[in-house]
Amino acid sequence: MKKLTILLCMLLGFFAVDHKLISSEDPSVPKTVFTNADIQSLASVYLENNLGIKNPAIVDVDKDGDFDILVFKEGNVEYYKNTGTLDKPSFVPENMNYDKYSTTLPIDLDLPYPVFFADKNGDSSPDMFVIQDKVYNTQQQKTEYKVLYSENVLGLDTGVLITIVLVLLIIVLVLAIL
Repeated sequence: MKKLTILLCMLLGFFAVDHKLISSEDPSVPKTVFTNADIQSLASVYLENNLGIKNPAIVDVDKDGDFDILVFKEGNVEYYKNTGTLDKPSFVPENMNYDKYSTTLPIDLDLPYPVFFADKNGDSSPDMFVIQDKVYNTQQQKTEYKVLYSENVLGLDTGVLITIVLVLLIIVLVLAIL
């Protein structure tokens, strides 16, 4: 739990985007609930993507039922649209200036871990799945990812969650500096 709390604080300082992350949902797209096992099985295809991106934020930006990728670097948010399927994604640059963010730190920080935002409990609010470790399963002879989960108990949308994480990180950094 301590690692997840630290990770949440870290995530907060890396980006603060407005509500562009939330678009109106398409009623023709069925609501999907994801388990840790679902995210674990999807992790390899999203993390070993055709873009070579390390530690992306993975969220269904366009609400079409598959995950897209957001990359946060040097004050800019890049949006890569998934033109494939949920299980076989293929990413193309959709908007390389999707949004801007700023930090008070003199260095540019990256996400320490890849993060999926998806609904785990069927309440239609995005929960956070952090992909922490990549390990080789000798029994099944395949690489697996360890998935940590944090429920969005307040029912906040993705943009609000990211903003809260940012505020918490700023507080932690100020306390560390003092």
